[in-house]
Amino acid sequence: MSQAIDKTPKVPDRGHESEISRQRRLHWIREQSGNDLTALDRFTLDPARLVGNIENLVGSVEIPVGLAGPLLFDGEYATDWITAPFATTEGALVASVSRGALAVSRCGGVVTRVLGQRMIRAPRFDLDDIVSAQRFGQWVQDHFREITAEVATVSRHAKLIELRPVQIGRSVDILFEYETGDASGQNMTTACTWRACLWIEKAIEAVPDLALRSFCIEGNAGGDKKLMQRSLINGRGMRVTAECHIDAATLARVLKVTADDMVRAFTIGVTGTAMSGGVMPNINVANSIAAIFAATGQDLACVHESGAGLLTIEAEGDGIYASLLLPSLAIGTVGGGTSLPQQANYLKMMGCGGTGTARRLAEVIAGYSLALDISTIAAVIGGQFATAHERLGRNRPIHWFTELDLTPEFFQPLLAEATADPGATVETVKILGNVTDASVISELTHRVSSQKLVGILPLDLHVSGRSEPIEAVVKSKPLDAEVVLAAHRLVSLAGGRLSEAWSRGSDVSGFLGTHMRELALYRDPGPMAAVMPKCYGIYEAPEREAFLLVLERLDTGVILKDSGNRPQDWRDFHIEAALTGIAGVHGHWYGREAELLENEWLGPPTRAARVADMSDLWLGLYEHHRQEFPHLVDSAWLAEVGQQIATMGTWWRELEAMPRTLVHNDFNSRNIALRRSPDSDDDGDIDGLSLVAYDWELTTVHVPQRDLVELLAYVLTPDVSSETVEHFVEFHRRAVSKVAGVEITPELWRRGYRLALSDFVIRRLSLYLLAHTVHRLSFIERVVATAQTLGRIENEAT
Repeated sequence: MSQAIDKTPKVPDRGHESEISRQRRLHWIREQSGNDLTALDRFTLDPARLVGNIENLVGSVEIPVGLAGPLLFDGEYATDWITAPFATTEGALVASVSRGALAVSRCGGVVTRVLGQRMIRAPRFDLDDIVSAQRFGQWVQDHFREITAEVATVSRHAKLIELRPVQIGRSVDILFEYETGDASGQNMTTACTWRACLWIEKAIEAVPDLALRSFCIEGNAGGDKKLMQRSLINGRGMRVTAECHIDAATLARVLKVTADDMVRAFTIGVTGTAMSGGVMPNINVANSIAAIFAATGQDLACVHESGAGLLTIEAEGDGIYASLLLPSLAIGTVGGGTSLPQQANYLKMMGCGGTGTARRLAEVIAGYSLALDISTIAAVIGGQFATAHERLGRNRPIHWFTELDLTPEFFQPLLAEATADPGATVETVKILGNVTDASVISELTHRVSSQKLVGILPLDLHVSGRSEPIEAVVKSKPLDAEVVLAAHRLVSLAGGRLSEAWSRGSDVSGFLGTHMRELALYRDPGPMAAVMPKCYGIYEAPEREAFLLVLERLDTGVILKDSGNRPQDWRDFHIEAALTGIAGVHGHWYGREAELLENEWLGPPTRAARVADMSDLWLGLYEHHRQEFPHLVDSAWLAEVGQQIATMGTWWRELEAMPRTLVHNDFNSRNIALRRSPDSDDDGDIDGLSLVAYDWELTTVHVPQRDLVELLAYVLTPDVSSETVEHFVEFHRRAVSKVAGVEITPELWRRGYRLALSDFVIRRLSLYLLAHTVHRLSFIERVVATAQTLGRIENEAT
């Protein structure tokens, strides 16, 4: 027997939650199961932030989430229009609840009220006989105040409301009934009850002729994760109700039924429930509860008890009156899975994020559960139920552009046009690796657009008549809406106020039009052609959400590619070569803003008034960063940045009035490299080096110093001297002036540099730091520190 135990397989790295440990467990379970389990490779959460939520982490399960509603609420806590997230794979569910929400809202909305809150724990105490058990039950009630004090030492959120003894022979279940505020409270009340039991065990020793033989922390009478009659009558979790009136016109127009139909269907449901031994008559309350539970990080094991609902439908006037009671809704808005990034976002989306919002969430769930039951019962009696599921529920193929589309036939016309050789035939396509998300934008949007090809894919194109393959990459771009949505989710992590601010002003992020800009540049690059990778093809299919570039692969013949983490590799003449290259673009368009803006793909320029309007967003982000990264954002720097934000409307007008040009707007060592001529020895020979810049999706109209600022923040280090900065600022000024053919005064140029630095810190680093909270950016802390040094140099020079 002991030998068998010794051979028991053991999950590796128990007690350790990191990506390395996850990979070890994944390798182990692959060997154990004999399956490759490739879908488990993809994992987007931070294991370090899951401690307390999971053990033996190996992966995650992704469930699609749809927006249900909106639904008009007239509740005590839930008011106005609220849209709810439904996490489900059941086709037609979101459409059905949205239909019900429309019907209810057209008739004045849903009225909701929370009737109470209880979380119950029921420890079992064993005594010598029934007389002792009776005395014990009374003794516990007599010491309610002392037991309440013990509970308070464990949690300030759990409030003990009642102690109720239930005697079974010589044993007693003590029902501890709590209010738990915004938490669901299962774990909280268990800890509180355990402390109380220990106090009871010790205190009872001093009571003559009353001996406690033993106790068990839970006697299974509390109803936790079970559907029990006591919970339905007395309540467990939130006890919440909802009601609505729907007139005949709305029944006919939206639900396609009459009032008589609805009452008849309800009667059928009541008798069917009774005949089958059902507990409470409702249609499919559990559907809405499970969907919202999954989306908002609730305890999924509580769907069973929470899904009990008492539906009533009556004829009233020419329409109906409907109500729903949810007697045992076990929910919370703090703790557990509610702190996970996406779940927290969905809570905030409904105004239910954080403390003080649990009752609002209860009313939202009750309102949507009633709307779903109304819609479903109408569909059943009206004959729409089966057809809706057939139409919306089947797994219809969506024609996304994927890796499977990268065939020789796909590349043939693109390459023929790019090479001006219609006779060239693409014989084979060899994909060399997996899709990478090198850019921060792709990293942000990968979860939003996971069904299609997004990112960079290296490949070789074997073409007839060529001895060597064409070394290329396919760059597939996410939609700008996906980028904005991903950024919105990110901003939501910093608080509902910031989420609202982002919704008002996402246009100043520079993300609008990102899927079109780079394609437009490659179609007509003009002077940018000298500093861009060679383009072998452009593919645009909006109906497939496909926006692709086929570009040269920059593996050979370039240096310093993807060097965002290697500032030590950038020597002075490398920086000068990069500035010389981008100055060709800056100088060509310098002062020609009006001409640039004739290109619709650039979109409207950023204006000072819009930037200033969003000052609450920028300041809120940095206040958030102060909490998340106190070692980076100290109080002094926060005050300095705060002052810049407060005066943004003034100095941004000054910046806007300066001569502007076309800028890369993401010009850093993650997105550029240097080509080396064949006879260059890379030993200070700037003439043998030329810039190649990629990832132009953020290109916009700005002062040329904006690109200078970002490059210096990446390729210099926090200990940079003022003399070094002065050298590169002046070098860039002279290079731009030479190409533009105009004199640019050092004073004007330096002022533009200072303002561009402030703009970079406020509008770009703030977002990168936010991304850093959920997805570690290895370069960002050094870049922030360097930007701080650049700022100090400017302050000292003023």
